[in-house]
Amino acid sequence: MLVRRINLTHSYRLFNKLVNKQSPTLSTLCKCNNISQYRWFKTDVSRNNENVTNRSSIMVSGGMEKNSSKFPFHAQQSSLSSEELLEKMFTVLSADIHQKRRVYKNDLIKVINKVKELKFSSNKQGLLLIKCCGDLLVDETPSTRMDLLEQVGDINQATEVISNMKARGLPATEHIFCSLIVCQGKSGNLNNIQEVLTMMKSLKLNLTINTYTATVRAYIFNKKDELVLKEMHKAQQSGLQFDETHIMNIVKTLASVSLYELIPKVLKYLPEDILKTPSITPYMQSVATSLVYQNHPMAALEIYKCLPIPSFGPKDDQGLHGRSLVRDCVRASMGSSIIGLIAQELMSSGRNPIALQNACETALRLGKVPLALDLLTRMKQLGMPIRPHYFWPILLHTSKTYGEKGIMNTLSTMMMMEVRPDYETIMTYTLPYVSFTSPQNLMKKFQDAGLSATTVLTPMMETLLNTGQVRAASEICELFEGKVDTEILLRPLVKGYLISLDVKSTIHILEDVTAKAIDKNKDWVGRFLCVFIKHKKVKVDLSDFMAIIQALKGTSLKISTTAADYCMTRLPDTYDEATVEKFKRTLIDITDEKLVDDNDMFVQQMPHPKNMNEESLRAHLCELEAKNMNTRGVLRKLLLQYCKENNLKAALEIVDKCQKEGVFLSAGMKAAIFDLHVKLGELESAELVLNDLNKTFPNFTLDEFKLIDFATLMVYKNKIKQACELINEHSKKKRVVGGRSISMNCWRLLDAVAAQGTAKDTQRMFELLTSLRYCKPTNTILGPLIRVHLKNNNLEVAVQEFENLASKYSSTPMKHELLCNILTAMGDGGSEDTFIVNEKRNSGLNKLVQRILSVNKKVHGSGDVQLTLIAALTEVGYKKTLRRLLLDPTVKFHPDALLRRCERFADEKKVVALEMIADCIKDLRLFDVEEIYNLILDVYQRDNDCQEGLALWYKMQDADVTPSQKFIRNLCSLCISNKREIPSDLEILLDKHNKKATST
Repeated sequence: MLVRRINLTHSYRLFNKLVNKQSPTLSTLCKCNNISQYRWFKTDVSRNNENVTNRSSIMVSGGMEKNSSKFPFHAQQSSLSSEELLEKMFTVLSADIHQKRRVYKNDLIKVINKVKELKFSSNKQGLLLIKCCGDLLVDETPSTRMDLLEQVGDINQATEVISNMKARGLPATEHIFCSLIVCQGKSGNLNNIQEVLTMMKSLKLNLTINTYTATVRAYIFNKKDELVLKEMHKAQQSGLQFDETHIMNIVKTLASVSLYELIPKVLKYLPEDILKTPSITPYMQSVATSLVYQNHPMAALEIYKCLPIPSFGPKDDQGLHGRSLVRDCVRASMGSSIIGLIAQELMSSGRNPIALQNACETALRLGKVPLALDLLTRMKQLGMPIRPHYFWPILLHTSKTYGEKGIMNTLSTMMMMEVRPDYETIMTYTLPYVSFTSPQNLMKKFQDAGLSATTVLTPMMETLLNTGQVRAASEICELFEGKVDTEILLRPLVKGYLISLDVKSTIHILEDVTAKAIDKNKDWVGRFLCVFIKHKKVKVDLSDFMAIIQALKGTSLKISTTAADYCMTRLPDTYDEATVEKFKRTLIDITDEKLVDDNDMFVQQMPHPKNMNEESLRAHLCELEAKNMNTRGVLRKLLLQYCKENNLKAALEIVDKCQKEGVFLSAGMKAAIFDLHVKLGELESAELVLNDLNKTFPNFTLDEFKLIDFATLMVYKNKIKQACELINEHSKKKRVVGGRSISMNCWRLLDAVAAQGTAKDTQRMFELLTSLRYCKPTNTILGPLIRVHLKNNNLEVAVQEFENLASKYSSTPMKHELLCNILTAMGDGGSEDTFIVNEKRNSGLNKLVQRILSVNKKVHGSGDVQLTLIAALTEVGYKKTLRRLLLDPTVKFHPDALLRRCERFADEKKVVALEMIADCIKDLRLFDVEEIYNLILDVYQRDNDCQEGLALWYKMQDADVTPSQKFIRNLCSLCISNKREIPSDLEILLDKHNKKATST
């Protein structure tokens, strides 16, 4: 029997031959030639017959089996001894190391498991495994490498392994020794720990906090409580400090062996700044999450309990602290008793007064209905408020699972918890999922579930009316006693009537809703007609409206005079006099002068203060003061309006008025005044307002825009250090959002530091803003780091900084400005003749130019280098050099790229630069000079400068440049808008183009 490995990339025919010869029932192999596929074939030489032994084992991409190990020895396993198989697995690892300079985690784990199974490995193999647990695991984190290293080798031969490593020149680092200590602890060999420590001393490796942490973990694995605390105390006495990473590793180890009682004592060794801050750090939170998912929720709770209890302001989110813990417990499918216990602890300690509500909310979002109901029951027992919208996800879930029965059961549960469903719960989350085949039976079902007729009558009638079932709506309104929210039903009643044209049922509904209205002091019939008269159908056909008011004459229903007047004034002008007269008489017949209703729709409403301008607000304020009414809202709006308009005098008048009248100034109003002082550059006044704001509202935090602008003002007042401290403190109080919207504010701050401070100040501010995530290191943000050197004309240092930033961030900040400064310096202030001489001398400045262009080539490619140089030469006015560069046949770039750069000049209104480029490319076939003149004219159009536009036209004539049709139209338009006479020769060209366009 032979085992052969056949490459099937181009052997499909051979495979078919083999399959057809032996087993025609086998499925055919994919004919794809793009993937190397292998199969193991077992060949019986004696019978000259080949069989596929494993049809599912297709090896993809050069031998790697899909969804399997890269060790394809299963076909040969019966003929190999365990030692031979292990040796082959090590051979594959060695091949990966030498060929790919890496190993794969899954392959390494299989080898380690095989070694554990055989309980044997040679010293050489042990060394190879240790080597594999290092940088060769390129895709894995240091913690994963540490865990794998702890599994490697024969623990009892640790000393021998280290000796072999030393003999072979492999570095024995503290990292390896710490892993050995942990391994000794897991194996219960505590006596060997001292041997490892002695060996470390012999190798002159100092015992750091990592070594103490490993020793502590070793003791934990053996549940040596006293030794754990003793070792931690010893580390502290040695002047070492455990950071949160070390403590969290110890906590995870304690949880793994269920030593929960030690966790609070261990957490006391956290750094002091962490123990004094109520907010949990991101790393500690991630550890708490992992503990929850490892079924150690109480250990996770201890992490939160070691932190101080937060204090909450009136606007603070009281559910923030510990929210992630209860959410993780819900996501990890913890029992409701565990979740309830953790939530109760967070609530009773004052860390999170709504922890149970957080847990319930998470359960509802995740569709964990049984858990959510258990948590709602606990909330009810604790006297916490339960609102109808908590049941919306439950209603949706039960409707999908159990249909109408599930809906009714959920409503029954709500009533048992004394939670009355509101209008939206019934209308949106109940009625769409029940049957309206018999509305009366449906109403009875709701009553059986404990709901009153008043709760469901209005939404049920609205649903029926919207579908035109006016009679059914009339019946349930008549049969079931309850109150109706008539205001909601007015529009649906109009809609239902126009669908069904059932006048009789509509009149019955008007009678019933008037009698059963929650508010009976309103003219509901008149309001119904006012809604009806505004319907678009009335504009073309009045018969349906007339049918209703004719029917009302035979009832006791009446309307108010205001409603009648409203309907008369809203009657379209399209009807003749006879129809209008009949309409008015009928309305008068059903009008009762004693009926009064001051409905808002009958009068012209005054706009809300939020929609008023400053003048209207002033008038409204006077009106309110005359009536002795509350003016706080209008004063606040006026103050914000004046702050928005930068009207400090008027804003301070409003502040004085508020103080005299005892109107409370909110935090937002004071923040607006503060921001106004900042915008006007009044630092001392801004500081006074800010101090008052912090004193009055200690929990209020300025938004990032106001903060950065304030810091910018401080910088301009030579308070750079204080500005840095302000930004740093703000980041500790409030989570930084940052983003593009604030990037320009950050740039202005950095630019101010570059102008007022030193290079070190600018670098410090940049690192502060980027590290705290206020902004990202974009090309714009990096600019001030170059500008701070240019202000002192320190070109060499500026270029060096430019190279550093390009290397670190792949950006070229201030590239154009830097080149222009150097080119100007080469011309000794701007003389092109001097520049040409210095250029030929290959001076130091020339080398700086070459360095900038070299960096630019690396970042943006060779195509951008020539354009960069052209733009700089144009900016500094070196026309001869620019012309020579454009005529050079070795200088190659796309003409459209130059046009885009010219568009940027046009945006910046740099007409001189555009005219220079136009002169230099005039005779060059590849470039369209007409487009450049179009851009120049665009600048004059934006400035509405007709005189310069005509001057440009004459320049083109002198240069013998034919204008484009677009240029002629735009120039003529510019003349007309400025009421200037169009030159005759220009008018001839315009007529010529117009005739040509007409003929085509």
